[in-house]
Amino acid sequence: MFTFQNLQIIIALVVFALLIWALAALRRKLNAGFSAVVAIALVAGIAYGIVVQALFGVPLSDGSGVSAGIREWVNLIGVGFIHVLQLVIVPLVTVSIITAITKTTGSAQGARKTGKIIGVLLATTVISAVLSIIVTAVFGLSADKLIEYSASSRQPASVSGAILDLIPSNLFAALAGGSVLPVVFIAALIGMAYISVKKIAPDSALKFESFLHTAYEFVMKVVEFVIDFTPYGVLAIMSSRIIAGNWQVVAQLGIITGGIFAALILVFISHLVIFALFGLNPIRFVKTSSAALLFAFSSRSSAATMPLTIKAQTALGVSEANANLAASLGTCVGQNGCAGVFVTMLAILVGLVQGWNVWSAAFLIPLVLYVVIGSIGTAGVGGGATNVSLFVLSLMGLPIELVAVLIAVDFIVDMGRTALNVSDSILAGYVAGKWEHEIVSSE
Repeated sequence: MFTFQNLQIIIALVVFALLIWALAALRRKLNAGFSAVVAIALVAGIAYGIVVQALFGVPLSDGSGVSAGIREWVNLIGVGFIHVLQLVIVPLVTVSIITAITKTTGSAQGARKTGKIIGVLLATTVISAVLSIIVTAVFGLSADKLIEYSASSRQPASVSGAILDLIPSNLFAALAGGSVLPVVFIAALIGMAYISVKKIAPDSALKFESFLHTAYEFVMKVVEFVIDFTPYGVLAIMSSRIIAGNWQVVAQLGIITGGIFAALILVFISHLVIFALFGLNPIRFVKTSSAALLFAFSSRSSAATMPLTIKAQTALGVSEANANLAASLGTCVGQNGCAGVFVTMLAILVGLVQGWNVWSAAFLIPLVLYVVIGSIGTAGVGGGATNVSLFVLSLMGLPIELVAVLIAVDFIVDMGRTALNVSDSILAGYVAGKWEHEIVSSE
């Protein structure tokens, strides 16, 4: 039976549909930037939720009322967006890991330098993860207002348990159960098989590389489609949270953003300390690298900053070969900001909401390990931090809802993340050059 309440719900949903249309028009017809549209979606979602709550109140405990009806339909977009994010996890993990393994092979020439640069990039990723854990604990960060409380009896597996979980007894059953760990195992096996085949049948390896490149391009395009849907997902998620009466969501989002920047600054200070330990005056590093760091901060692209990254390294005495290698590897390995800081803090926040003991070694050791693995496999592509987040949270057995929420402020934190990534690239080139005794001058 059609009632006046139904009419109110329909009118409210028409307004919501108009907001979606307006966001689409901004993106496609007016060519507004992606970050600007996401920011507008964030504000629009908050405003829509406030108006709905002011007019109709919060949803009743029994799920009835106009607000509850509106929220139910709005959640089709918000929850649907989260489900689509989950959908891309398995193909993304598969092609990322195999691609990462195939990229580690090459000629013997320069292998030592490459290994040292990668070693520095991964070591600083571990440092950034550890410092992020400390910041999250000291600041007492929480995301209980941003995502639904969902206490779970499931706890993270021990390190040995996680290793055993990598080996599936039935791959298809594991995939049907939503497990990503078996995919990691299979992808690693395929990658190692590629390395072996490349030695005995180079032609076959080249064909596989071609196929893998094609698969990677297709998967990344799918991920790009999903990321393009972000403004509508953010609009729905924020609307739903505010309609439900979570007024503290905005304040908590701001606190988490502040905590992320605090961790980024702390990791940058650790870079300065490492430079000092290897004989470079931190002030000289800042002066020499300021153009690269500022451009990275504003452009949010470590790849676009590569020419300035190389220039900064050579000005510090790094050989051109090392500078080019470090700048290139730094866009796809390590990623202190996108992986080390952001994903570590994200996983802890989600684990806290789940009721897990996130300060135990059983949680933190696998987390740091997965962050390092994720920084190799998925960094440096469009939506890199989002990809690493999906990867790590899936391996940890955690829900990915907070990823969708934090995308709303991603354009803000991504500036700091990118600058930190570029700083790490310069650091890796300099430290590797010191090890190789190839620094021209430290003056």
